[in-house]
Amino acid sequence: MIEIAAGQQRDDCVALLCAEVFGSAAGLTPLVRFAAITSELLPNHAARMVALAVDGALKSVALLVLEEQGRAAELTLLATPKTLRGQGYATALVERITASTALRVSVTEPTLEAFFSSAGFSRWLDAPAGENARVGLNAQHPAQRVEELDEVIAVDDARIVRTFKHDPATFERFKQQFVDGLARAERYFSVVH
Repeated sequence: MIEIAAGQQRDDCVALLCAEVFGSAAGLTPLVRFAAITSELLPNHAARMVALAVDGALKSVALLVLEEQGRAAELTLLATPKTLRGQGYATALVERITASTALRVSVTEPTLEAFFSSAGFSRWLDAPAGENARVGLNAQHPAQRVEELDEVIAVDDARIVRTFKHDPATFERFKQQFVDGLARAERYFSVVH
């Protein structure tokens, strides 16, 4: 497991992560999340990009976002490129993260709960009232009850959308960075760069 340092590779991997997780049918969501992560969360050290690397090539990537008190992080996004899926890379990455970091994850599907349980999330709590989710905690996470969970650092997506609407140049800049990053990201997942 490696942390992807600030720079072009990290931003390209964020583009891939957002595209893989949210998909092309999600409207502006992948672009808004890309803008939030690359312009606010990562530069302010509120998040980290980590990856499973084998023989110099990335295999799976994840975004960890800190809780407000900094005692733990949430595994917010996880993706393995389509060509590498089914080989256990995401599981190996999650197992390595859960072994070394106080971590939580929120899921809405039983299949995801089963996946994350097999990769190191040993305790499950029902999310606060009104949320249709379960929160998985690994052994290092200090919370025992849902009421003890700190808020995860967040970015106001609606504010980013408003910025895009009122500042077309900013929208175009992020859109181009996202598209270019997505095109470049594939090279980090092959041995030859």
